[in-house]
Amino acid sequence: MTYHIADGKVVSPEGCELNVAHHCNLGCASCSHLSPVFRRSFIDPDTAARDLHLLAKSFAAKFVKVLGGEPLLHPQLIPILHQVRASGLAPHITVCTNGILLPRMREDFYAAVDEIEISVYPDRELDEEKMARVRAYADEHGVLLNISHYSHFRYSYAEHGTDDEALVKRIFATCQIAHVWRCHTLYEGHFFKCPQSVFLPQVLEGAKPLWEDGLRVTDEPDFPARLLAYLQGSEPLAACRNCMGSVGRRMPHQQRTRRDFRDLQKHSTEELTDHRFLTLLEERPDADDGCAVESADSWQERLRERAAAGVSAPAPHSPRARKRS
Repeated sequence: MTYHIADGKVVSPEGCELNVAHHCNLGCASCSHLSPVFRRSFIDPDTAARDLHLLAKSFAAKFVKVLGGEPLLHPQLIPILHQVRASGLAPHITVCTNGILLPRMREDFYAAVDEIEISVYPDRELDEEKMARVRAYADEHGVLLNISHYSHFRYSYAEHGTDDEALVKRIFATCQIAHVWRCHTLYEGHFFKCPQSVFLPQVLEGAKPLWEDGLRVTDEPDFPARLLAYLQGSEPLAACRNCMGSVGRRMPHQQRTRRDFRDLQKHSTEELTDHRFLTLLEERPDADDGCAVESADSWQERLRERAAAGVSAPAPHSPRARKRS
């Protein structure tokens, strides 16, 4: 299913993302939103309300995913969730979290959401008692819990990028984030195909201006047509020169400090590309990336295998890395 216009709105088969906190209580090495390098920063509820209601005039999504950073850090999360509902942008609200703060959330949180996606990482999982409390609240309010266990991730970006236009086009064309999962992002009055095009320009030196990859949301009559053309566009974004899309090399999950988060990414795009997976995605766009498992038992087995094999991440820097012009 693809995009189409109905009743004056662009209809998406997937969702729209709203990042409410740029920072996080973890420092995941492969964070595609680059949360470890952002200081404490929250979206303003009034800004969120304005953008949600404006976009809802021209766009209809299957769900709105509220995330970050870590969204549960936002002190005004509940009012924002109410604004998401009131906007009518989508009938379903999902909150994506690492779960650490879920035991602190009150009933008003569970009453405001339809689904909670929990990403569980090694040594950061909730104990059985806390998880039982979360399940009880979710069951009481009819909230779906979607739990994924991660032992690995893929490199999300390369500090030095690439000048290889053909490689950039292949990475964009196979990007599950933009084309399969369709993680379209609403940010500061602009609509973006993916969150990476929001966050990479704010971190990388010499990057193109942030707004170049997005489309300003308006209530002009021709906006739905322009939004549809933007979503159907086949040209890579400016951020794609550094973004690994879905084809970064797989690495074991690890925590990094704010100071050393970027050291791990100090490579060229060529060095961090999983060429075998790139070829696979060109044949099967929805191929599994091999990072998550659905079963906690399978996850523990994978972690034991990883430890036994002494798996480690690549060196943080290579003299062959080439800066892009």
